[in-house]
Amino acid sequence: MASFRSSERGGGKLSGRFTSAGPVAGSPFSQAQILHLMKTEFARARRYGFPVACMLVRVERLETLVDLHGAALRDTVREELGRLVLEKTRGADHLGLASEDRYLVVLPHTSGEEGLLVGDRLLEAFEFLEIRVGTNVLALQLSIGVSSSDDQETLFFDTLLARAEAALEHAARDGGNSACLFHKDQVSGVDELSDNPNASDS
Repeated sequence: MASFRSSERGGGKLSGRFTSAGPVAGSPFSQAQILHLMKTEFARARRYGFPVACMLVRVERLETLVDLHGAALRDTVREELGRLVLEKTRGADHLGLASEDRYLVVLPHTSGEEGLLVGDRLLEAFEFLEIRVGTNVLALQLSIGVSSSDDQETLFFDTLLARAEAALEHAARDGGNSACLFHKDQVSGVDELSDNPNASDS
């Protein structure tokens, strides 16, 4: 798999990966934009026979914490998670909002196992982020679901999303802080999942 970016951030590195609009620099793509990018990458992967992975990332208890501390917390988390993804992924990868509390990362030329490795790296790095509210540092955890078109038999890009969603829910069942790979042809059932709980300890 291609090497990950260093933590240095030059002025041009956001181009093509993040929108310039939004409350902070490095804001994720909108839901419409990231789904369009995923559809485009999926079509390209189908045409040329290489895998594409997608990763759904959720910050656990975020909505509850936003209710307690205000909407500015959501913006802060988006900024920090955007910076983290920028540091731990390649220039060809894309981050966007899948829903109010989910982030979608599209990973071209990436197998399921490679996508799970990216998820593990994000989990480990996220533990070192400090999200502050006043003088308090919040203890936040991620749940990550990964799917990929490794087998070249997946016909629709939204099937990858459904599989990543199933993997995400499985990862979150024990409280988060885990990444889970969906690697079979069916969405239903936890027997179709391969997970790395508490990956930062590995």
